[in-house]
Amino acid sequence: MSQLQRWLPLLGDLARTRGQTLPQDALAGTITAILLIPQALAYALLAGLPPQVGLYASVLPPIVYAFFGSSRTLAVGPVAVAAVMVSSALVAFAGDDPARYLSGALILSVSTGAILLVLAALRLGWLTNFISHPVLSGFTTGAAIYIIGTQLGPLTGIEVPREAGFAETLVQLALGLGTLKIPTVCFGVVTVIALVLARNPLVAALQKIGMKKEAAGIVGRTAPLVLVVATTVISAALNLHETAGVAVVGAIPGGLPGFDIGFLSDPGWLVLLPAAGMIALIAYVESISVAKSLAFRRREKIDPDRELLALGVTNVAGALVGAMPVAGGFARSMVNFEAGAKTQAAAIVTAIWVALGALFFTGLLRDLPKAVLAAIIVVAVFQLIDF
Repeated sequence: MSQLQRWLPLLGDLARTRGQTLPQDALAGTITAILLIPQALAYALLAGLPPQVGLYASVLPPIVYAFFGSSRTLAVGPVAVAAVMVSSALVAFAGDDPARYLSGALILSVSTGAILLVLAALRLGWLTNFISHPVLSGFTTGAAIYIIGTQLGPLTGIEVPREAGFAETLVQLALGLGTLKIPTVCFGVVTVIALVLARNPLVAALQKIGMKKEAAGIVGRTAPLVLVVATTVISAALNLHETAGVAVVGAIPGGLPGFDIGFLSDPGWLVLLPAAGMIALIAYVESISVAKSLAFRRREKIDPDRELLALGVTNVAGALVGAMPVAGGFARSMVNFEAGAKTQAAAIVTAIWVALGALFFTGLLRDLPKAVLAAIIVVAVFQLIDF
């Protein structure tokens, strides 16, 4: 293996397979993009950032990881736990200043990447062996419950302050029941039910009527995108934002971000450093856990130090094009794996589809109800709860 292939494992995989896996990777990347686009929008809003930031975090970062990462199927992008940690750090840091909030998110991305790169230089990937499963499970379960709590406001239409904690959120919801918006609740509840049914029940039903398992699985995975399109059309046709007070995403700037390092001179680096350290730790542990789990199924190997390097470079590069902190996502990686991805070429295909969406289709999402994105978050993070 050449030195270049050792530094960029994807080149080695493509040379080994002689491009024979590219059709399967293209299909897997397309299926993953269908799930990623709605999730990217939702997780950006969960972090308190403009929705397009989630799209930015789903273009360059997956491409960078594709070249540097040791996992062939890990799907990198915005993740729920990191998003809520970003929100927690920036509410106190930026208050109601959108520019400072966005700048703080980019500082967190660079700091997170830098911390991971330092750990990679020190070859400290082995330290993850000492993080016990109960501790990790407890953290992710608690985070999932907290995230679900933060989405109860958007699901009901009840105003809840962004800085409210879990208990305060429940109190605010109880006090605000008189302002409950039934159309918003309907969007949220119907989306949750549809997403749950689109998993095993829909796939099983399609197989019973003669559809092949692979095709039925693809249909089930298109559910989030189909729901986004359908609910946006209904919301726009009935003008529900004006007539029923349904909160919508609003105008999303089209296009891709340019290279910008202006935020590097902004203040707040030391203040946000502890939060960046926690985000780096959780992002790495979540990513390496998913990567190892998927690699075990195919008897592949994951290099912990290589993953530190790959995630570090990915987060630094992402920040330079306006992206929030990223990590390997559980749901997306499972979809990518089950869709048959053989190499990280699938991630590049996913990024291309997201880029096309950001360039040409963001204008169509203006009337997308926020309750639909909240429902997507709830169904996604519910899988993290370990009973």
